[in-house]
Amino acid sequence: MMIIRQPLYIYPGDRLDSELDRLRQLFSATAIKSSESGPPFNHVFLLGPRTAKTTSQLLKYWGLTLNQSFDSTPIIAWGVWMPPQDNPLHAPLVQVYRPLRQSGDRPLLISEQPLQPGELIIVTEHCDSLVMLSPSEVTQTLPDNLQWFVWHSDISMKNFRPIYGQAYPPISQRQKPVNPLYNSGPILQTSPPWFSDFYPETTFSLTVKTPSFQLVSLLPYEDLAPFTLALNNAPWTRQIRESSSHDICNLVPWSQSRTCPSVVKQMVWQLQNPNLKRKVAELTGIPVISRRELIGSRLRPGDRLFPGQNPPRDGKLRVQLHWVLQVPDSQQRPWDLRVSPLNAGETPQIVYAAKPNSALCLLIGTDSSYEIPLIPENAGDRLSIIMTFEAKVDPTHSPISHPTVGESY
Repeated sequence: MMIIRQPLYIYPGDRLDSELDRLRQLFSATAIKSSESGPPFNHVFLLGPRTAKTTSQLLKYWGLTLNQSFDSTPIIAWGVWMPPQDNPLHAPLVQVYRPLRQSGDRPLLISEQPLQPGELIIVTEHCDSLVMLSPSEVTQTLPDNLQWFVWHSDISMKNFRPIYGQAYPPISQRQKPVNPLYNSGPILQTSPPWFSDFYPETTFSLTVKTPSFQLVSLLPYEDLAPFTLALNNAPWTRQIRESSSHDICNLVPWSQSRTCPSVVKQMVWQLQNPNLKRKVAELTGIPVISRRELIGSRLRPGDRLFPGQNPPRDGKLRVQLHWVLQVPDSQQRPWDLRVSPLNAGETPQIVYAAKPNSALCLLIGTDSSYEIPLIPENAGDRLSIIMTFEAKVDPTHSPISHPTVGESY
């Protein structure tokens, strides 16, 4: 028996029926039939697998179960095909997840790309990953013309062959789900920009129940472009791990070198100013006492960032700012940074769009985690600065009114 542990992507052209039958022979299946669309979970639809241990593991993390009855016929694989004449803007996103053992089998998004018109995707029941289809942002529903298939084994149908030219029934359009799997996070607008306003009135209390928000904007836009351009030429160091890959740059040593552009030197000096701790404390309601990290981060096409279950080892809490300078393409990424409580169950993930000159303010503790999804191919780089501050008290306490500035940087 052939075991295929990864999804298959095939372009059958105008020979769909013959390609389906070729796959039937490859899988040693006795039959292939048209199927209804995959089971819906909030706003996404499951392609497969549907009986493997991988499925129950990943769905359990989200607080979901697959309530689907199967007969005694062994299922071999599931497939979905998008006709080549369909509008690519209506194509659903194909999201591939796999469990990450070092993070308690949390679903790790390893691939996210639109389904291409004319593309056939097959997922076997032996697949180690879970494949979901998310409707396009344009339509909010799956295209009517998607065709779903199931390959199975039935000893009573050994001589079964598909009828060439058979018209498979179209899939009925689904209504927009009521309960989304993702929720947009809170956004705070600042005017003037946060760095130029020494005593901003904008505040948002970070707690374990409200662990993140997005701040727009940080720097005057006429200053953003030259700083971003200079940072693109930084001495980047490649960092590759099992669950992530990106480039990093330690900004402080670079700013002290003679070759560092003056615009970078000035900005790093501003980010090292002890008054920045006071601004962070006033903004978040948490009295931070020191800065622990100031690095540049660059994600190139194919890169992704997933720190996983990574609470501070000393048990203290951190406040982290992800200041986005450059996004991968001209349009905003609607699912750029995702925050979720560990063992969230049915709690939706909080998502933020990639907006240049915005910052995601995040509470780093034992109860939350975050990830930056895969940067698509043929896209630009995602450029950001990450600043991490150590907190003095537990944020479940009442918000502070007069932050205490502790030790200097």
